[in-house]
Amino acid sequence: MRGRWWLFAVCALLAALLLARGAHASGADWDADDDEFAAPQQKSDRLKDAAGKVFDAVDKEAEKAAARIRAEERRHAKFKNYPPMFEWRYEGIGLVIITLWFVNFLVGDAKNKKLALAFEDAFCAENGIFKSQFASVGDIPKKVAPRKGSVLSKEASDEYKIWCSGRRFCQGAMITLKLKPRHDLYSAATAFQGRSIPDYCVIECLMNDECVQPGSVFAFGPKDLIENLEGAEGEKDLKKLCQTFVPKRDHGQRVTHKDVVIKAESAELANDVVFTPEVVKVIGESTWVANGLASLVAVHCTDEAPPKFGSPPHPKTLRFQFTMPAEPEKVAGAMTDVMNLVPALVDVVGRVQLTPGQREKAAAARQKRKEDDFKEDLKVNQKKTSAQILDEKLAKMTPAEKEAWKKKQEKKQMRKSAGKMIKVR
Repeated sequence: MRGRWWLFAVCALLAALLLARGAHASGADWDADDDEFAAPQQKSDRLKDAAGKVFDAVDKEAEKAAARIRAEERRHAKFKNYPPMFEWRYEGIGLVIITLWFVNFLVGDAKNKKLALAFEDAFCAENGIFKSQFASVGDIPKKVAPRKGSVLSKEASDEYKIWCSGRRFCQGAMITLKLKPRHDLYSAATAFQGRSIPDYCVIECLMNDECVQPGSVFAFGPKDLIENLEGAEGEKDLKKLCQTFVPKRDHGQRVTHKDVVIKAESAELANDVVFTPEVVKVIGESTWVANGLASLVAVHCTDEAPPKFGSPPHPKTLRFQFTMPAEPEKVAGAMTDVMNLVPALVDVVGRVQLTPGQREKAAAARQKRKEDDFKEDLKVNQKKTSAQILDEKLAKMTPAEKEAWKKKQEKKQMRKSAGKMIKVR
C-alpha cells in the first residue's frame, strides 16, 4: 500500500486535468452557440433592436435632406425679385457691340492698308516721283511693312511712314500718311454724321542749314487754312515776320487764284516761289480748281520748326500738307500734280539767294519780334505778380477787413464809371 502511493497520485492528477479541460470546453461551446440555442423571444428582440438602429439612421438623413431643402427654399425666396445673372437684353447688346467693333476693325484696317499701298504704288515705285528724286526710299530700321518688299512702315492702323534720303539741298524727307481712324468704331459711327476728318499726307523735308536762312520764310494755301496756320502757337514766324503778296505778271494779271494766299518775308521771295511752273500748275488762276483745290492744304518753309517728339530737333524744314482721296484707285490721278511740288520747291528753296536788303529786313523784323515778345511777357508777368501780391494781402486779412476792402473797391469802380457818363439835358 505504501509502495503504490505514487500510483494513486498519478491517477488523481490525470482526473484533475480531465475535469479542468471538460469544464473550459463546455463553457466555450455554450457561449459560442448562445444565439443558436437562444429562445425565440430573445431572437425577436435582437432583430427589433437592429432594425430600430437602421430606421434611426434613415430618419436622421431624411431630416438633414429636409433641412437642406428648406435652406435652399429660403435662399431662393430671398433672391426671388433679383434679375437673372444673364439677360439677352443687356449681355446680348454687349456681344453685338463687341462683334461690330471686331468686324469694323478688320474692315477699317484693311481699307487704310489698301489706301497706303495705293500711294506707295503711285509715287514710291520704281517709276514714281520719290524713287526718281531720292537715292533711298523706305530706309526705316525695324519697320513693320504692310506687305513683303514694301517701303511703308506701319506705325498704327491709321498711320504709315516713308523715309526718303539722298538728295541735294536736304538731308531727307519724311512722308507721313495720317489716315482716317476707320478701324475705330466710334470714329466710323461719327463719320455718318458728317464729322469725319479727311485723309492727310504730310511731307517734311529737312533742309540743309545753308539753304534756309533768315528771310526765307514763306507759305501758301487756301485763305482759311493759312489763317489757321498763323493762329498756331508754333507758327509765329508767319504772323509776325511775313506779309501777304499777290504776284502779278507784267501786264497786271495776277498769277495765283483769288482764294489762294501767298505769305513771304519779301516780294522777291514770293515771286521766286510762285513763278515756278509746278506751283503755277497747282495754284494758278486757271488751274487751282482743277488741280489744287481738292488736295493742297498748305506749304510752309520755316527756320523755326518746333521739335518733334522722339526725333532730334531740325528747325529748318519745308513742310507740305495734302488731302488724299478716299478711293485708292483715285490716288494717282488726284495727287500727281501736288506731289510734283515737293522736289520743285526743294530746288527753289535751295537755290534762293537773298540780297543784302532782304537779309537786313529779315534781321530787323526778327529783332522787332523779339522786343514785342519781351514786352508781352513782361506785361503777363506783371499781371501775375500783382495778382500774387493781392492774394497774399487778402490771405492775411480777417473776414471783416476783406468785407471793408471789397466795399472800398466797389466805391472806386462806381466813381470811375460815373466819370465816364455824359449828362444829357
